[in-house]
Amino acid sequence: MKSKYFCFFSAMVCAMMLLVASCEKMVLSGKDKGAATDEDANVILCVSSFEQVPFTAKTRAAVGDVCTRLNFIVYNQAGERIRQEAQTVEDDGFGQASFYLAQGHYFLVVLAHSSGGNPTSTNARKIAFTNSTGYTDTFMYADSLIVSDQEVERTLNLKRIVAKVRFVFDDAIPGKTERIRFYYTGGSGTLDAANDGWGSVNSKQTQFYDVSRTEKNFEIYTIPHGNSDSLNVTVNTYQGADDDLHILSEREIQRIPVLRNHITTCYGSLFSPVYQMRFTITVDDEWNDSIDFNF
Repeated sequence: MKSKYFCFFSAMVCAMMLLVASCEKMVLSGKDKGAATDEDANVILCVSSFEQVPFTAKTRAAVGDVCTRLNFIVYNQAGERIRQEAQTVEDDGFGQASFYLAQGHYFLVVLAHSSGGNPTSTNARKIAFTNSTGYTDTFMYADSLIVSDQEVERTLNLKRIVAKVRFVFDDAIPGKTERIRFYYTGGSGTLDAANDGWGSVNSKQTQFYDVSRTEKNFEIYTIPHGNSDSLNVTVNTYQGADDDLHILSEREIQRIPVLRNHITTCYGSLFSPVYQMRFTITVDDEWNDSIDFNF
């Protein structure tokens, strides 16, 4: 009888060891999305605050007030992505992640944003958001991660890596307008996580808005390359659907200054005849220190 129980117990132990080994292999295989928690997790992460947007309660609601998507990304020393977990605000435990990594040196990147999809992240130096998913307020945490025989716990403070430009119109939008397009160059939709989140590509960014007759404020985001960037923006108004747009008006605004963690506000006449067009540009202090710009 004892021998029978011993054999049964031995079989169970072997089965459990095979299961653990299988899970470890699966986690380290680099698949894009894993479970929010792993039973044998040795890395535990918790988003606790955002630069200029502090909150004390580490709850789903508090994190969800700032962003709707989180990306936890792990790269090995060769720069290869070996782990990615994507969360949305509807997920349980939004803002917390735990997983198993073998002992070694890694590079951890965490992104918070509200885009329509997840950025491409195969290369840590070129993590890219696209025109199709849109550009939003975006925060990043990036640091080395050393995993040893001790459990790793980190409380993360993410910092803003974008600049925002706000347009405030004081003239009427053309009556037939159904959509407005902002096409802009000078910034980036792609970030270099190994270089403090600065822009790494000269992007051609586009943002469409459906028009409300009462809405006079529109905002666009970009990732600056450094502290001396400026945007050239073309604003078009359209009538019609995506596959049959008819242009109604076009205006260009050049050399709009942008700074990370600052809001540049452009307000004036945009749809009046060109000779009447005027804009006043200031850099708001809603996010950080105020900078005035006149031209």
